[in-house]
Formats: sequence, structure tokens, C-alpha cells
Amino acid sequence: MVLELQKPRPVWQIMFSTHHTDVGYLYTVTSLAFLFMAGVLAMIIRTHLFFPGEGVLISDSVTSNRIFTVHGSTMLFLFALPFAAGIGNYLVPIMVRYKDMAYPKLNAVAFWMVPVGGALVWLGFSDTTWVAYAPYSIIRAPGPAADMWIFGMKILGISSILSSINFIVTILKCKHPDLPLRRVPLFAWSMLTVSLMTVVAMPTFAAALVMMLTDRLGVSGFFNPAMGGDPIAYLHLFWFTFHPEVYIFLLPAIGMMYEIIPRFSRKPLFSQGSGVFAFVMLGLIGFASWGHHMFSTGMDFTTKTVFMIGTLAAVPASGMHVFNFLATMWGARIRFDAPMKFMVGGIALFFSAGAGGVLNTAMPLDFITHGTYWVVGHMHLFLTGTIAFGFVGMMYYIFPLFTGRMYSEKWASVQFILMMWGTVQVFFTQHILGLEGMARRIYDYPTDFTSWTQLNQIATVGAWILGASFVIFLAQLIYYSAKGKEANMVDPFNLGGKYYYPYQAKTPHHTGY
Repeated sequence: MVLELQKPRPVWQIMFSTHHTDVGYLYTVTSLAFLFMAGVLAMIIRTHLFFPGEGVLISDSVTSNRIFTVHGSTMLFLFALPFAAGIGNYLVPIMVRYKDMAYPKLNAVAFWMVPVGGALVWLGFSDTTWVAYAPYSIIRAPGPAADMWIFGMKILGISSILSSINFIVTILKCKHPDLPLRRVPLFAWSMLTVSLMTVVAMPTFAAALVMMLTDRLGVSGFFNPAMGGDPIAYLHLFWFTFHPEVYIFLLPAIGMMYEIIPRFSRKPLFSQGSGVFAFVMLGLIGFASWGHHMFSTGMDFTTKTVFMIGTLAAVPASGMHVFNFLATMWGARIRFDAPMKFMVGGIALFFSAGAGGVLNTAMPLDFITHGTYWVVGHMHLFLTGTIAFGFVGMMYYIFPLFTGRMYSEKWASVQFILMMWGTVQVFFTQHILGLEGMARRIYDYPTDFTSWTQLNQIATVGAWILGASFVIFLAQLIYYSAKGKEANMVDPFNLGGKYYYPYQAKTPHHTGY
């Protein structure tokens, strides 16, 4: 396996390249830019909630909803998905021993749709929230902001489908003839799984967006009760896409853990087969449990029971991944450099977030916690505690391959401590706020509930600590990409043995292979 690198080139040459390493680099840098932009919005929301009452940062509920909409849409569709696509573009062709992605030009087109969709989301600043529930989104949400959000989501959805088709064809049709599918690295398996899920799930959301737009134009009434429509139908269409999306966000981070943990354990992976099986099972189970988001919408008991069982079916598959990681590390000579620290932290928080999800599966508990901050804490513990930890660890792992330089291990350790501390403090506290009865999606809360004020202040301080960790991360990326010491490209982390991505200088174009 050969990693193709070249000396620094003009920015325009990278921007207009169709080579998989360049497109992967563009995806990654763009997703990180959107991460920090959305992070600023998160800091505004949490700082505003430090005290009850209308504050200086957020003056009314409409402004709060606008910030919430753009924050959620950006973190999910402009950070999580593009970052996974970026690392996948960079590594998957190398893993399957092919010269590039199957369709290089289509790959570049899929990337360039991301900033266009992102621009529509940010310029519109819609107040629909990122879920855009009907009937508000079709009746009262002001245009053109809501319409810009719809078109932005359509463009980002098309980008995801095009990118997924590319990954599927590259892995299944372009892999080396001597490489059986069962021996393909598990990160490539994670990208194959999420790509197949995207191709199946995303058209449903695309259809829902078209129906929402025509409802807003007044030419249809799919979700408008006044015209005989059913708002609950939108929930089914939305969550049929976005419960699988939970795994589409998660599985690339799990695949990145499979790349890093055996490497830094200096020991072979415990079980390749169980990892493949767990990926496939989670891909299937993701489509069998969307209804657990809708337990409080009036479904009959039998239907709720089916979705409850479907949700619980994800537990054994997720447990297989955790067991695989722990068995790989057991008795190993582990080197706890930054990538390994973040992966181990991500495993611990993955277990914690999953435990909260199991509680939500029980219908009586779900009725109590649905619509409260418990759900906010649970969702963010997955997104930050597992996905972001996995992505940050992978970024440190691939940093010398991107830049030819090494980051500061000391500052990476400081970031890890602050990120772990902040994540636990803010999102565990939000679970308690949910049990105290505080509703989500609100920008103010009564002064009478002193425990709410105290818990919100604890959560906000945790958010500041978490934000400080990402300031260190950004400073690391900028400073050490230019000033860091040159990396040993044969073995950047001095792990010894046969390195998985050997360095060989090669011009990254479509000639000379």
C-alpha cells in the first residue's frame, strides 16, 4: 500500500484536482472549518443559558431557533459527513490497492456541492430547527430562509449520494483482484456500510424535502392538516432517513478506531470477521428502529414494541465492536500517543452514550425523558463523546501524512484532558437536567427552579472547557502544519514493525501508475 505525497503546491492546484488525496484534503479542511463555525454557535447557546431570562446574546425565541437550526445542520451535514468522506477519500483507494476513486471527476463534483449547500444554510439562517417538523416548517416558517435551508439540504443530500456511489463502486469493483472482500480493512468496510445506507436512506429525505417545498408553495398539502395532510407522515419520512443517519455518522468513527487501536497496541486486531459482521448488522438494524423517535406520537402498542426490539438489537452489534477493541488492547504493548488517547476516550464515552440509549428504548422511560434535555445529552454524548473523539484522534493520526510534520504531543494531551472533562461535565449534566424536567429547544427557563439554574451553569462551564480544547486543536493544526518538526514518513509515531502506510514520493495525478 503506497501513500501518495508530494511537496507543497499552489492552493489552486489542490482545489481543482480530482485526485483522491487532494479531494480528501479539501473535504477534511472544509469540514473542520464548519466544525469551528458551528462550535461558536454552540457557545452562544450555552452561554445564554448560564442565567435564566432574556440575555444579551439571544433576545427572542426566533433568534434562538435560527442559531439552533444552523448549529445542528452544520454539525451533522457539514462536519460529520464531509469529514468521514474526506478521510475515506484519502485512505480507501490505498486500502483497496487502486490508483484513485472509481469516478474522480464525480468525486470532485460531490465535494464542491458541500460549500454550496453550506452557504445556503448559513445565508438563510432558517428558524425551522434542523429537524424542520411540520406543520410549522410548511405554514409559518418565514421564507426565503426556510426555502434556502430546503435547497441547501437537497444539495448536501445529492452530494452524499454521489460520494456514496463512488465509495461503493471503488470498494466492490476496483479493489485488487488478490484482495478478498473479507480481508479489506475495517475502515473501508465502515465506509462501504454507510455508503450503502446512504443510498437507501437519503432518497426518502429528498422526497420529504420536495413535499415540504410544494406544501410551502401551496400546491400540495402532504403535511398540512388544513388540507387533509398528516404532519406525522413527515416524521416517518424524516426518521426513516435520520435514524440510519445516526449510524452513518457513527460507523466511520468506529472504522477509524479499527485503524488506530491495533496499530498503537502493536498487536493484530482480535477479530476481523466479528467487526465486519457488526458493521453489516448495524447497517441493517438502523432501518428497523426509526419509530423509537416517535413513541409519544400515538402509535399502537404492538408497533412500539416492534421498534423497541429493533432498537435493542443494536446493542449486541455495538458490544461486538467494544469487545473487539478491548480484546485487541488486552496484553498489548500500548503506546498512548494522541490518536490512541482519543480512541480509548471515545470507547468509554460510546459505552456511556449507549447505556443512555438502552434506557430510552424502554417505553415508560422514553415517555418521561422525550422532549427533555436527557435527549440532548444522549445525542451529544454520541456526537461529541464518540464521533468527535474518533475524528480528532484520526486527525492527529493522519496529520503527518497530510502535512509532513508532527504536532505537539504535549498540547494534544492537554486537549484530550480538557475535551474529556468538558464532554463529561456538559453532557452528563444535561442528562440530569432532563430528569429534572427541563425541556429541550427552549431559550429561557423559569427563575423559580434553582436546580435548573445551577445545572445549566455547570453545563455551561463544561461547554467552555470543551470549547477551550478545540481552540487548542485549531492552534495545533495551524501552527504545527507550518512550524512542526518534520515527520519520519516511514514511521511517524515510532511504533516499529511494518508500517501500514509506507511513504513513497509519487506525483498525485492520473498518469505514471
